[in-house]
Amino acid sequence: MARANPIRIELSQDMSDIVESALETGDFKSADEVVSAALNAFQVHRLLANFAPGELDALIQEGLDSGEPIDGDQAFRDIELDLERYIASKSR
Repeated sequence: MARANPIRIELSQDMSDIVESALETGDFKSADEVVSAALNAFQVHRLLANFAPGELDALIQEGLDSGEPIDGDQAFRDIELDLERYIASKSR
């Protein structure tokens, strides 16, 4: 887990009410968790905003059309093994 970097912020009454409401639901244990969740959502929103209309849908469909998912660690092991075999065949 990353080390916390304490900062001080001031919230409007509306924003403070939102934090308090989120705490009252029990979904969060602290105001820090509420703010972290909000910042994560903000970051996702910013990342998604960089896609042209329909681009993300097209990428998702491309992934779905590419076949069954494979385990990433196994895929890298397979690639490494293929590379070792290739190198061995060239050094004969």
